This record gives sequence, structure tokens and C-alpha cells, in this order.
Amino acid sequence: SSIDKVFFGINLTENNWGSMDQNSSDFIQSEEKSNDVLIELQQILQRYLAEKPIRSMNGLSRKCVVSEPTLRRILRGQIKTMPTATTVLDILTTISKEKNLQVIRKLYPGAISNYLDSNLPQAQDVDTEYSLELNNELKDSNNYLIYKLSSNSKGLKKEKLLELLGTHGLAKAESLVQKGYLSFSSDTYFSQVKNFTLNHDTFIQNFKCVADFLKTQNPIDKTNLHSLLANYSESVSIEAYKEIIAIQKKALRKIRDVMSSESSHGNVPLCVLLAVDTLDTKSVHEFE
Repeated sequence: SSIDKVFFGINLTENNWGSMDQNSSDFIQSEEKSNDVLIELQQILQRYLAEKPIRSMNGLSRKCVVSEPTLRRILRGQIKTMPTATTVLDILTTISKEKNLQVIRKLYPGAISNYLDSNLPQAQDVDTEYSLELNNELKDSNNYLIYKLSSNSKGLKKEKLLELLGTHGLAKAESLVQKGYLSFSSDTYFSQVKNFTLNHDTFIQNFKCVADFLKTQNPIDKTNLHSLLANYSESVSIEAYKEIIAIQKKALRKIRDVMSSESSHGNVPLCVLLAVDTLDTKSVHEFE
């Protein structure tokens, strides 16, 4: 058993849900519900290809950045593992040409809508977007940090950007402005989309650049303002894994409610990082 815990403060998060979305979606679905989602995806792909004979799996794969073999397995009903919620969004946003998650849910009611609600709570918000173009732009760690901070209610001050990332960061921000991802007013950068979701790969790729801001030094007389860090590991049962995921999902929803409330807005650029997974090359479902 290994439980290494240090409680120093709170993991940092912004008011967008790009980071939170990321790993809360790998909890185990019941086989029946998973099959329903896969059947709906199969039917969506069948309709998409039937509408125009010139359409192909190869063309769709290049547009939605989901591998052609994965798409073919879904189409043939031969896929063995449940796609992540953001992989489902990669397919749906490409086919529908719609970025707003609430609209996506209405376009695809039933099992898919329920799956998105369960795995991405922000899908229920009226203004949360999922964009392949934004995902691609934010693969760059500097762009990621700049956009995350700019999506806060207070935006990102030019002076703070220079302090954090120097002139190189300033050049990155100006490029994002020119591309239409950021606006700039009163010496402050603001993201054009306040609430957004990124795919799991982008989250994992940028996990460390956010974690680098975690602090282990805290003032003795400010114990109620210390950061919070925890690293737990243990060999557990599948049932225990499910229980832990359920606890974390409930906590995330409460945190999200606090952070999204206008009464909570202030000057602290908070960030919350969470990842629950196996400390192994195998995914949790492979241990069943």
C-alpha cells in the first residue's frame, strides 16, 4: 500500500472546464448503456456515408482526427472498448458541424446525450463549446496556458503574461489574437470562448505545464489558504474503483458549481487538477 499525501492548498483550475472534462470520463459504464451508445454511433456513421456517396471513412478520419480503423470498427459493430466522451465529440462535431455541446445533445438525444451528460457535466451548459480547431491550437503548452488564463472572468493582464512567459509568451498571445481566438482590451487578453472542453490527449499533454504551478511552500499563519496536494495509490477491486470515481465525480460537480457562480469570481487564478487511472499500462477494464 502506498498513500503519499500532503495537504498544502487547492489544485489550480480556471472557470472554463477544459481540464476538468478530461479524465472524469473513463469510469465504467454498464455493458447495456455502452452498447446503446455504440449502436447510435454506428447508425450516425451509416447515415453520414449514405447521404453522399463521395464520402469515405478516410475523409472523415482526416477531418475528425479519429483513426480510420476505429471508425471502421464502430461502423461494423466490432469495437471492443468504449470511446472516450471527447472521441465521440470529435466524430459528432465533425459530422454535424456544430460546436455547442448543448446543441449536440439535442441533435443526438438518447444514449449519446446521456453519455455526454454523465461524462462531461459541462455539456449541459448553454455556452460550452468543443472545437477541433481550438484543440489543435492548444496542443502548444504556451498557447494552452495563455488561453486558459484568458478564459478567466478577469482575463489575463499583459503585465502578468510577460511575468509568466516573457516576450515569447507575448508573441504567442498576439498570434492567438490575430487568429481570432483571443481579444485584447484595457491591457488584458480575453478568450473568445469562455467555457470550452478539450480532448483527453490535449489535457494529458498539458497536464505537466499546469502542475508546474503547484506550490509546496505556504505561510504558517495562513493555514486556511494552503494549497492541497495528494497522491494516493493502492491495489483495489473494480467495485472500489467505481466508488472512487463516483466520489470524485460528485466532488467535481460541487467544485464546478462554486467556480461557475458569479458570486465566486475574484482575482485568484485557481486551478483544479484531477486524474484517476491505473498505475499500469493496462486500462481498468482489462482487470475485470
